[in-house]
Amino acid sequence: MTPRPKKAPRDEHLGETRTIIRMMFWLLGPLTLLAILLALVGAGRIAGMLLFACTFSWVVFGGYLLFHFILINPAGDAVGRILLPSGSSTPPAKALSHIEAMVAHGDLAKAVDAYKAEIATDPADVTSCERLGTLAMRQLADYDLAVWAYREAERRADTPARRFGFALIVAGICRDQLKDRGRTVVELRRLVQLYPNAPRIEALRAELNELKAGLFDDHGA
Repeated sequence: MTPRPKKAPRDEHLGETRTIIRMMFWLLGPLTLLAILLALVGAGRIAGMLLFACTFSWVVFGGYLLFHFILINPAGDAVGRILLPSGSSTPPAKALSHIEAMVAHGDLAKAVDAYKAEIATDPADVTSCERLGTLAMRQLADYDLAVWAYREAERRADTPARRFGFALIVAGICRDQLKDRGRTVVELRRLVQLYPNAPRIEALRAELNELKAGLFDDHGA
C-alpha cells in the first residue's frame, strides 16, 4: 500500500496570507470595539488614543492587503510560469531505487553503468542524467563524466530555465573543477548565445570577456 502523505505541521502555515488576515482581525477587532466602548462610557482621552492606534493599524493592514493581492500575487504567478514548468507538463520522478541501492552499497561502477543504460533507453529521462552527474561530482570526482551527464540533462530538459541551469552547471565544472579556461570560455559563450534573456546573463558575459582577455594575455606573453 502507498503510504499517505503526512500533513504539514500547523506551524508551517503561520506565514500564509489567510492566517495573517485572521490573526489581524482577531487582534484589531476586539481592540477597536474596546476603543468604541471606552468612548461611549466617557473615557475620552484613552479611547481617542486607542481608536487612533486602531485606525492607523487598519489603514496599514489594508495597504498591505492591497499591495499583496494586486502586486505580489500576480508578480509571483508570472515569475513561476516563466521559470517553472506546470505540474501537468512535468513528468513524475523516475523510480531509480535499484540504482540508488548500488550506490548505497558502494557499487559505484555498476551504478554508473546502470544510469547510462537508463539514459540510453529513455530519451526523456532527465532524472538519471541529474543523478549520474551528482554521483560523478560528489563520489567519483569524475568531472568529465559529470559534464557529459549534465549536458545530456540539458539536451532533454523540457523548459529553457532548466536547460540554462544544466548548462550553467557544466560551465561551473569546467571553471572550478577542471580549471580549464579554454573550455570555460567555450561553455560561457554557449550560454550567452543560447540563453540571451536568462537571469545573470550580463554577469556571465562579463566573466566571459574577462576570461577571453586573460587567454589573449597568456598567448601574447
